[in-house]
Amino acid sequence: MSLFKALFNRLSKLKEIHPNRNIITYLICVLIASILWFLNALNKEYSAEISYPVKYVNFPSGKYPVVSLPPQIHLEVKAKGFALLGHRIRTSFLPITFNVGTYASHFEEKNGMLDFTLNTNEIKDKISSQLSTEIKLQSVFPEKIEFKFARSVSKKVAIQPSVEYTLKRQYILNRIIATPDSILIQGPAPVIDTIYSVPTETVTLKNISKNTTRSTELQAIPGCQFEDINVKVEMQVEQFTEARKTIPITPLHVPESLILRLFPDHVQISYEIGLSQYDKITADDFEFAVEYPRNSQTTYLEVQVKKAPSNVKNLTFSPQKVEYILEKK
Repeated sequence: MSLFKALFNRLSKLKEIHPNRNIITYLICVLIASILWFLNALNKEYSAEISYPVKYVNFPSGKYPVVSLPPQIHLEVKAKGFALLGHRIRTSFLPITFNVGTYASHFEEKNGMLDFTLNTNEIKDKISSQLSTEIKLQSVFPEKIEFKFARSVSKKVAIQPSVEYTLKRQYILNRIIATPDSILIQGPAPVIDTIYSVPTETVTLKNISKNTTRSTELQAIPGCQFEDINVKVEMQVEQFTEARKTIPITPLHVPESLILRLFPDHVQISYEIGLSQYDKITADDFEFAVEYPRNSQTTYLEVQVKKAPSNVKNLTFSPQKVEYILEKK
């Protein structure tokens, strides 16, 4: 780029020249001089750094990499300007192929994993063979590449739908369903052992007022493969109504010799529920409780929700604290 910049600067000086009958001759001379200067510059030898994408092939059978392999290597080279320019034009998108299988005999097995660290300066000749003969390879970066492979395992895990949504007024979300609801994944054992679900790509829906289905894909997990990445996500919604109930408060962990009396001994609850589920919810589906006071100075006991149906929304209750007295039996 510096060569072209210098040429541009030379030509820019023409703006300072006032037109006259010799301007064409002057332009031709400047152009010829610039071309000769440019060709002379390209004929000189330069040190440069060039980057190459790397394609890794022939991994050990039944094994998966558990560390990230560098996607590029950087080469420090020496060559004439002509060679560097031509090389960049011809090979700017060609990767260097790295045959991992040729180093299989160097891998050591430790704790069920194959491990090997390659000094890249030891393979300069192999890399040079993929370069032009006019380019002299000086050094390679990174200096070391760590290969670590684990045995391949498979596991069936749940699919976790990822949805960002808004609902129209008076509508409630019943549930979100993924089809399929689980999937078989395959990859290195240390990675697979930590995976319990696979999220989908985020689906965005606005002002939903009816059941809606969208197609999406699973989020990629580095080093793992799925039997299929396509998923259908369905949002089931319906209109809701507000319900109210009176629920008794249960004292917990009270010594057998005592009676814990609460004031009041019940809570008033309200919640939102889909119309189709309204008649299916009863008072027995809820449980509210207080813990026996461990400190005699405690004046109020905090009411806790111990049980509530998963399909009720915006559950509220009152009071949230109650007074009490202790009596002997």
